[in-house]
Amino acid sequence: MQEISKVHFGGRGSAARGLHFMGRVVALIVASTVAGSAGAMAQEPVRTEPVVVTATRIEEKVSEQASSVSVVTREDMERRSPSLAGDVLQGIPGVDVQRTGSLGGLENIKIRGGKSTHTLVMIDGFPVNSPSSGEFDISSLPVDGFERVEVVRGAQSALYGSNAMSGVVNFLPRKGEEGRQFGAGFSGGSFKTLQWSGFGQGAGKGTNLHLGVSGLRSDGILPNDDTDLFSFVGSGETSVGERNRVHMIALSTNEERGIPIDDRGPDPVARRKRRDVLGGLRWETVVSKSVRLSVSGAGFDEFLHVSEPPHPSLFGSSDFRVKTRKTLFRVEGSLSASPVSTTFAGFEFVEDRAKNDAVFRFPPFPDFVSNVSASTYNRSYFLQEELRFRKRTGVSLGARLDDNSEAGTKFNPKVAVFHQFERVDVTLRSAYGRGFRVPTIVEKFDPTSGNPGLSPETAISYEAGADFRPKGTRTVVSATYFYQDFRGLIQQGPPTVGHPFGQLQNVGRAFSRGVEAQATWWFHPAVGGGISYTYTDTGTKNASPAIAAITDRILGIPQQRGTASLLFSPSPRLQAQLDWRIESDQYEFGPTDFLPGRRPGNGVVNAHARYAWAPAGSEVREIALTMKVQNLLDHDYEERKGFPSPGFNFLLGAELSI
Repeated sequence: MQEISKVHFGGRGSAARGLHFMGRVVALIVASTVAGSAGAMAQEPVRTEPVVVTATRIEEKVSEQASSVSVVTREDMERRSPSLAGDVLQGIPGVDVQRTGSLGGLENIKIRGGKSTHTLVMIDGFPVNSPSSGEFDISSLPVDGFERVEVVRGAQSALYGSNAMSGVVNFLPRKGEEGRQFGAGFSGGSFKTLQWSGFGQGAGKGTNLHLGVSGLRSDGILPNDDTDLFSFVGSGETSVGERNRVHMIALSTNEERGIPIDDRGPDPVARRKRRDVLGGLRWETVVSKSVRLSVSGAGFDEFLHVSEPPHPSLFGSSDFRVKTRKTLFRVEGSLSASPVSTTFAGFEFVEDRAKNDAVFRFPPFPDFVSNVSASTYNRSYFLQEELRFRKRTGVSLGARLDDNSEAGTKFNPKVAVFHQFERVDVTLRSAYGRGFRVPTIVEKFDPTSGNPGLSPETAISYEAGADFRPKGTRTVVSATYFYQDFRGLIQQGPPTVGHPFGQLQNVGRAFSRGVEAQATWWFHPAVGGGISYTYTDTGTKNASPAIAAITDRILGIPQQRGTASLLFSPSPRLQAQLDWRIESDQYEFGPTDFLPGRRPGNGVVNAHARYAWAPAGSEVREIALTMKVQNLLDHDYEERKGFPSPGFNFLLGAELSI
């Protein structure tokens, strides 16, 4: 394990010592827990174990999964007062979420050393990766309208098809609760940041509805760094007769933001506008006690406009517009022949459309104009068998055949197994799977570097892990070893006569392997602790000689990262959390770089608190005061190379529900 660079905190310590300290704490928690401090455990605040549906399509407890799964619950979100989706994914083992600068900066999800295009992002089970870029930027996605976030690590293409090479992240919306309830929240703080939200919800007689709106404005930390976000999330369900149920979701996000740094350097005039719209419908029918059928349809539209207008201090200008649409239709059935076996089979059709228009001006040279407009479709058939033996042993067998109009046919299997040793509260699990990613429309048809002959990228994934979950407690200790072999990665080829900037080719190959470890333990009824740590060793083959001379690691992936947390719950009213997040250096391209460079390691301390109470004898259900302090030690650092992150900043707020 290579030594990582030092990162100072007020002149003390280093990232290496910090990560070593985290390792000692994990070992201490394991030893103390296994030693059996049963009295302390019995006093822990016990809550229901989260359930997950993304890993197997069956709603099961996290402890009954063969794959590596993490769930961010609504309680977790409320305690941390997140502004955007990326905030709730921090600290999850194996997951990298890095923001380009301040709030609203580009933010993507990478899992286990894969690229952001290797992570499938879903909202309520509907895929939202862009047909143009292949990834999903979560920088404008709110969290107020979501009940939980499920993260499944490892190749999942046997279940979900393209892009699920390294893992899947599924944002599941909130449901209306019994009766009627309305609420609003407002907060403000550093950099003239204002954040607001409102919701209305209700449920009764087989129907529930939740509607929410939110907005955020901030001046940022640099000139032309302002952000203005508005979002709407609505979801509802209703029964149709005794056997049918209809589920609906609607989401809309609007963003307008300055771009303080781009490929021209510090930029006082560049702007970005973005709008995403999702609409989805799912009809579920109970045919019999053992047979269920569901039919789903969704449409996801993306509009993006990036403008870099002329400016006296800058060379060149550009205007870039993207308009995409993803249309999905899915039919799925399940058969529960016995308590041991549940079989799923289905068909899915996805059509991707993209239109990219770009103009680049570098006087006195002629304008360069690029127009890409194309569509692709994908038909897939999937089969999955879930076996549960005596509720202690589970086997997942899956296979999926995808037929893409441009990339051909791909077959992807998955096998996963777990066994619970009830006497010692230990679960052993392992999984194998294959994943793939279809080339995007731009990669295929862009006139400068596109290649119509590109094949899908592929990955082979292995993992083995163990979990220790003592009954009646919230103590969790887990560790997982993973290995991923990436093949046919799409990279820029050398310049040719017809392609002076090079043409994209399936020439890349890489691997990532490492260990994910996590421990959570309440060592007092009011005080708990948590540690997560990820070590990721990566390597590349067939990289360009210029890049290979600098590093052989996958770009944009830190080798080590970890989070240490203290959780405080002295009463049901008060919830607080203190996080120390730390990561090692990484190599990546900065906004004006021709070759990758080193981004130093960093560490940051954040604090969160929420105090809530219900006034007696009032129609007000709850009043809550929230506090979030980020970069408590005012450390200078960058999450992404070339983009400074905010220094000490805070956000204070209040929430009201009636």
